[in-house]
Amino acid sequence: MAFLIDQAFGYLQRSHAEDRLAHAYLLTGPEGAGKEALALRLIALTNDLHATAVSQIRDPHVFLIRPESRMRRIKIDQIRALEKQLHLSGRPGMTKIGVIQDADRLQAESENAFLKTLEEPPPGTLLLLLTAQPEQLLDTIRSRCLQVPLYSKEGHQPQFSQTFQNFLQAAAGTLADSRRSLSRALILARTFTGILRAEKEEITKGNDDALREELDRYRETTDGDWLKRREIFYKDRTESEYVQRRTSMLEAVLSFLGDALRLQAGYDRLDFKAHAGLAQSVAQGLSPAELNKRYAALEDLRGHLETTVQDALAIEVGFMKAFA
Repeated sequence: MAFLIDQAFGYLQRSHAEDRLAHAYLLTGPEGAGKEALALRLIALTNDLHATAVSQIRDPHVFLIRPESRMRRIKIDQIRALEKQLHLSGRPGMTKIGVIQDADRLQAESENAFLKTLEEPPPGTLLLLLTAQPEQLLDTIRSRCLQVPLYSKEGHQPQFSQTFQNFLQAAAGTLADSRRSLSRALILARTFTGILRAEKEEITKGNDDALREELDRYRETTDGDWLKRREIFYKDRTESEYVQRRTSMLEAVLSFLGDALRLQAGYDRLDFKAHAGLAQSVAQGLSPAELNKRYAALEDLRGHLETTVQDALAIEVGFMKAFA
């Protein structure tokens, strides 16, 4: 489940007060979710250092790594510099903090080197990995961090296409209508699958163009193995960006149903305030138990999509349970 930044910080603040902060956190979420803002709050909480950006902090207890090479990769030399910094002695009561922005840009050798730090961190260390694409990281890295998925605060939700906005309205109308049917659920499933297909085509085109530009620029000056690796890199990035986009859209549907549940419980704090009227119609058209069941069906779908199951089949089954 994704959190708003205030919710996430509240949990971490309590962990700090009880002296049970983990040594490594993976802060994930789309643009505008507040990953860096949460990192800054943790830095202020542990070390009483305040800034509007991590890059502005000039203190030996805070070390920032971000993509710096021409290809926007995080190199092994940067990881080694971080390790050296973390092993230096610090002032009493201070936490040594390593922040890795865009952690999905770690090179393979950098990830393997960073694993050692995650497995055996120096005492008094806090590692914060920030990324919108956690799927790009090694499973062994993700498993050694506590994940804190963030969702954008009100007014800063991911920007969705008008086609998806129309889909969201159709989904809300289906749930609010007592004449729900299997055929309407299947239409929604196929509409959603079509939106995802268009999104993937857009992502693929963008990465194909970027690869073509690299091949044209470096074909005469770079060995074939490097170019082949770049092809694999862009193929992997296309898949990762697609998964992130798909997850973001499904999270939006879940958040919308969450708004309906909150309205049923008497709360007015909504993720999609602009669609409050739609959420209210859903809240009135379904009982809390029925709405919870449909929310759970979409959560199950999210889990199934993280496996090797075929997207279209999983979406059809999930939508039949959620919208029929």
